[in-house]
Amino acid sequence: MGLPRERYIGVSLQPTLELLDPLNPLRRRMALGLLPLGAILALVALFTSQRVGLDPVDRVFLPVLALGFALLAASLWFFPRSASWVLPSAHALIALYLLATLAYQLLFRPNPMGLSPAAFWVPFVYFSSFLFFQTRQAVRLALLYLLTLLLLSLLGAFRGHLQPEHLNALAQFFGANLAYVGLLYMLVRIKEGYLEAQLDAYTDFLTGLRNRRYLELILERELFRVQRYGRPLALITLDLDGFKAVNDTFGHETGDRVLRALAECLEGHIRQSDRAVRLGGEEFAVLLPETELPQALALAERLRQSIADLKVPPVPSLSASFGVAQAAPTDSPLSLLKRADEALYRAKRKGKNRVEIG
Repeated sequence: MGLPRERYIGVSLQPTLELLDPLNPLRRRMALGLLPLGAILALVALFTSQRVGLDPVDRVFLPVLALGFALLAASLWFFPRSASWVLPSAHALIALYLLATLAYQLLFRPNPMGLSPAAFWVPFVYFSSFLFFQTRQAVRLALLYLLTLLLLSLLGAFRGHLQPEHLNALAQFFGANLAYVGLLYMLVRIKEGYLEAQLDAYTDFLTGLRNRRYLELILERELFRVQRYGRPLALITLDLDGFKAVNDTFGHETGDRVLRALAECLEGHIRQSDRAVRLGGEEFAVLLPETELPQALALAERLRQSIADLKVPPVPSLSASFGVAQAAPTDSPLSLLKRADEALYRAKRKGKNRVEIG
């Protein structure tokens, strides 16, 4: 009846349900436009600069940038989920190119005007790190990049290459870049506050699971993947049997402990890419991307048995009824939830503590 537990839990999937950052879809759309443009501009720079002679950095990096941006754009187009590594890779290519260009000027061939126009692109490295990396990681990368440039400047001064015009340009450059990093830190703190507030809005205060609002929003995205890419998706709904009697007999504090124990049970059986949700009261759901119906049924059966084995004194025993539904390309969030709920109610009518298919 589906994959064994070890194989099911061990399936390697990147988290696909992160909803909190609204820039995730925008990043991909922007990258699909900017990466091909970057490849074209690198080729234009390569061919137009050959008449005046390319410096060693451009001779090496411009072909690499053109090919790299083209390949990254193709990866993002044909494999949409590759954004998790495509965007940081594009960022790394640009950062390495700018670092190599400035290192060449500071250590080997100083620019007569003070600094090359490439220096104008350095702020792009800071703010693209804010868009492409986790918040604190973005600040650490920006500081590392700035410290590397400062070290290169000190080495250039030690070699005796730098003239007064270079020192003035470098003082302006590092002053501006410290301001950019300060602004980046402020943006990071604002973003963290936004994410924390939105996380609270999508979290059930009692169990710590996501709530119904979260499920309704995320179902829109996951059903889009079903319709566009034909990826499998399953939904499990479950309801504790006789929970009202638990509250009436042992009190609401015991009932709350039962709900928290159930939430921990659900979290302990699902993958990182899955989501356990409290729909309300004693009703819960588990959303399973990249999951066929047999796998979902096998998981529901394991959850049913695990809930039956839960011990929450003084409650003598617990059980739950389950409904399982496989998403179809024609499904809406409402229709998928309805089919799973109908299966759950059918399990209730047939005697409870069982799994039914919707």
